[in-house]
Amino acid sequence: MKKYLAIILAAVMLFSLAGCGEKKSAKTNLELVSTLDQAILSLASGKCDAVALDGTTAQNYVNQSNGAFAMSGINFDLTMYGIHEGNVAAAKKGETSLINAINECVAVVNGTPSGHVPEGHTDSYYTWWVANCKIKSGTEDETAIEIVGDTDIFAGAVPDAEYNYLLDTTDLVKPELDLSKADGVLKSVLDKGVLVIATSPDYPAAEWIDDQGVVWGSEMMLAKYFADCLGVKLQIETMDFSAVLTAVDTGKVDLGMSGFGWKQDREDAFELSNGYIGDDDVSFHTLIVPAKDKEQYKELKDFQGKHILAQANSLQQMYVEDQILIFDEQ
Repeated sequence: MKKYLAIILAAVMLFSLAGCGEKKSAKTNLELVSTLDQAILSLASGKCDAVALDGTTAQNYVNQSNGAFAMSGINFDLTMYGIHEGNVAAAKKGETSLINAINECVAVVNGTPSGHVPEGHTDSYYTWWVANCKIKSGTEDETAIEIVGDTDIFAGAVPDAEYNYLLDTTDLVKPELDLSKADGVLKSVLDKGVLVIATSPDYPAAEWIDDQGVVWGSEMMLAKYFADCLGVKLQIETMDFSAVLTAVDTGKVDLGMSGFGWKQDREDAFELSNGYIGDDDVSFHTLIVPAKDKEQYKELKDFQGKHILAQANSLQQMYVEDQILIFDEQ
């Protein structure tokens, strides 16, 4: 009897010692949302630990939080993706005629200095539009203020159905497009006289809607430029971010412009334009957290086991999956 009792006690001790080892970390909970506003409301109400965002949008939400949110100071590693610079427009796969015309427009926008900037600056059209939209949307930084100076291109702008308030391209340089052999979606755009784009307007300064329901944004100004270069009117359809590329793929719209960065799966599934570059300081993506919790985060691994929100189908979803969820597997 004593022999069996000793065996049982030894087994209990071994089981107890095994339980004293390092506990396995809790799994990270990545929750995907349709809009960034949903994510920010969750963070404000304590329903999540962090929100993954691009740098400009992250700083914007921190600035507007009255000290409730803080930048974690921890950025995702973008070098592992071969990231292309700038945002891109997306057309349906195979619509090379349309995307080639868009690329000719982008080349002018990226390479032509705006005649409106203060003397000594060589900022491009798009840089100038981004700077103005940052100030208009309240996401301004020192660079935007310096570029724009005292000029307000939106002063006196009267919103209209044709989006003329976004941009007057009368005196802007435009590419010499050869549209004589237009086919596919491009031919349809020219025939109907309207370029229809889809966007998710929750990404200032690229696109947003003001309190009066008016669409603004640097990408929307670019869309107006595209339409003017093609000699057609602009029509903007607003929808959730996750629906934009679906609308492009199903032919409900001609072009998707919604702060898209380059991703391999987007490259495989759509025709992507060349990147339009308007800000050298936005090429980072990070997480924002409650200000009271900031000190507990020193590296990406510290987000393991946390409840993180990201917009569905966004670059930030990919970054969290690749660079934080990976710790759950170790």
